[in-house]
Parts: sequence; C-alpha cells; structure tokens
Amino acid sequence: MADSDNSRSLPVVTRRRLLSTSAAWLAVQVGNVNAAVHFENDRPEGGDPTLLLWQEWKAAHDKVEKFCRRQQRLETALIATVGFPHVDIAAPGQDCVVAAFTIAEIDRVFGDAPEHAAAKVQAKAVLAEGQAAWDALDERVGYSRAKQAEEEAFVMRVERLNDLFALPVRSVAGATAKLHAIVAMGEEDPCDEFPWPQIRAVMADLVSLGSA
Repeated sequence: MADSDNSRSLPVVTRRRLLSTSAAWLAVQVGNVNAAVHFENDRPEGGDPTLLLWQEWKAAHDKVEKFCRRQQRLETALIATVGFPHVDIAAPGQDCVVAAFTIAEIDRVFGDAPEHAAAKVQAKAVLAEGQAAWDALDERVGYSRAKQAEEEAFVMRVERLNDLFALPVRSVAGATAKLHAIVAMGEEDPCDEFPWPQIRAVMADLVSLGSA
C-alpha cells in the first residue's frame, strides 16, 4: 500500500511528464508496427496489433479531453452571462427561499393549494424566461453541441479501451501501451474500482510473455 500511495503522491508535473514521454515512445513503436504489419485473412501479421488499438484509444482519449475543456469553457461562459435557469421561491409556510430548476420542482414547492396558484404561474414564467435566454445563447455559442460531442467521444473511448484490453499483447511495448491507458485514465478520474481490473489484465499479459 505504501508503494501505491507514493505513486499517487508524485508531483503532477512528474506524472504528466511520464505520460507524455511514454506516449511519445509508444508513438514511435506504433510507427514501427505500421511499417512492418501486413494483413492476411483480415488479421494483422507482424508486430504487435495491441499498439494499433492503443493508437485508436489515444485518439479517442485526446478527443475526450479536448471536448471536455471546450464544454466546460462554454458552460462557464453561459452561467456568467445569463445564469443557470432557475427561480428562487419563498416556500409557502417556511422561512426559507428554495431554488427550483424545473417545472416539477415548482409544483412540489407550491403544491395544489389554490391560494398559491398565481405565485406558481409567476414562478414558471420566470423559469421559462431564464431557460429561453439560456437556450438562445446556447444555440449561438454551441454549448449543447459541444456537450453532445463530448458524450460521443466518451462512448468511443470506452469502446476502444475495451478493445485494447480484450487483445493479448505480443511485446513489452504492447503491455506498456495498456499501462499508459490505465495511468492516463486514472489521472483523470481516480475511483475505488478503476484501474484494478485493467492492471490485473496487464499482469496476466506480462506473465504470459515471461512464460513463453
């Protein structure tokens, strides 16, 4: 556990340098594979096809990062300009103000009491006005389009990651490619489950190579 903690505590600059250096080295190995590989019966022969899958995963990963930054930048601009669509409501019978972001939330705050009908209508009108302003600016700057592109890139990256780990490696470079993908995604979104299944897959690959 101490080794794992130490690896996570490396300076961010050092970790990023490791990722960029290994990515550059792997790109060279991919070039070597592209130069040597040929196809027979639609299957690659020569070199390590894992590296070609890593190249596809890396392209998808780079798109995710690019679209994520763009989406976040546009969302920040939208919030700063028109604010996130919502309405602040003085909750009936309560000494507090409630922020409602949907029609359903407004209905829950006011309930069905007829004495609150006018206030409910007014709250819905304010929310609709804020949503219209958001939608108009969104259409102009392309926030929703950027968000959709990001979501599609995420799906593509997952598919490429699954392809990468489904194929046994044929070389140390192939195993390194898998480790690079693990570290890169672990830097982005560390959690309890990831990356242990993938690490076990790489360990199995290395054992297989060492036993051959």
